[in-house]
Amino acid sequence: MTQQEFNQLLKRYLEGQTTEQEDQLLAEWYATPANQVELSLSDTQKGSIEKRIWQGIKTRIRPASSRRTIRMAWLSGLAACLVLGFAWLYSPSEIDPESLVATLVREHAGIEVKNTNATEQEVALPDGTTVLLAQNSSLVYGKTFNQARREVYLTGEAFFNVKRNVTKPFVVHTGELDTEVLGTSFRIQQNEKDKTTEVSVRTGKVSVYARGKNQQRERNGFIITPNQRAVYDASTRNITPGIVEEPVAVLPSKNATPALVFREASFEKVLAELTRLYGIEFVISNPMVKDCRITADLNALSMFTQLELICKSVDATYEKRGTVVFINGDSCQ
Repeated sequence: MTQQEFNQLLKRYLEGQTTEQEDQLLAEWYATPANQVELSLSDTQKGSIEKRIWQGIKTRIRPASSRRTIRMAWLSGLAACLVLGFAWLYSPSEIDPESLVATLVREHAGIEVKNTNATEQEVALPDGTTVLLAQNSSLVYGKTFNQARREVYLTGEAFFNVKRNVTKPFVVHTGELDTEVLGTSFRIQQNEKDKTTEVSVRTGKVSVYARGKNQQRERNGFIITPNQRAVYDASTRNITPGIVEEPVAVLPSKNATPALVFREASFEKVLAELTRLYGIEFVISNPMVKDCRITADLNALSMFTQLELICKSVDATYEKRGTVVFINGDSCQ
């Protein structure tokens, strides 16, 4: 196969028009010793091309069996073709595409874990991070994971419990959405049907932002904290922050959990206890409602059920506005 024929075949591959046999042909062509040329690249060039490699791999992976697979060799060949394709289409003219293949493939062989079980599958990453991978979801990361940085590519849904490392932020790429943390626990759910991705936080803080062209100093994103979520809509490229459907207690174990049994307690005090327990901010629109008295046992109830009960007892209502809950009501005097 000549270089021109290879370039034409590679262009069809990048457009998603090749067969599995043609994919294999691309990998075999690269494996020929005559096609491997050495070239030194800067770290900046390697990092830029590596991101393009794994974004392409994530969208082009085909499952090889009905069981969980960890496929390094196949991904290496595929990464080689992708590097060559991106170099051919996007790299500066002084960089030889075939040399990019030789250098980067050896450094960035990939690992894919795909869960085809009926239950969540636990994946232990080299840095101590654990991932609960949902059914029919996959996780891809490079063999250099945790050396200079920690980056993974998720398709589907997973719950992450990230090992804290302030020198190496942990980044999850899900389509166009990036989720960046130092050490925390959170869930990512990707919905292909409506083109949305939801990130919800259990502990710690998470930075969620959408990637875009020419965004060097400004990005569309939010910081979300426990019991908060951010939903990214790929069709509009908008991120909407909010509160999770079922908030859970996030009080540190060293602090005593509030009894949540109140006798003639002020409405303001009850809300303060809920904030301490769930980490959610409540705002009382009418100051005259703050001193309304509450007598209730709120134990063993979900947060929104608790909120519904105390609001009804003082003839008030609540509404969610982003990550804050507003309380509306008249004086109870």
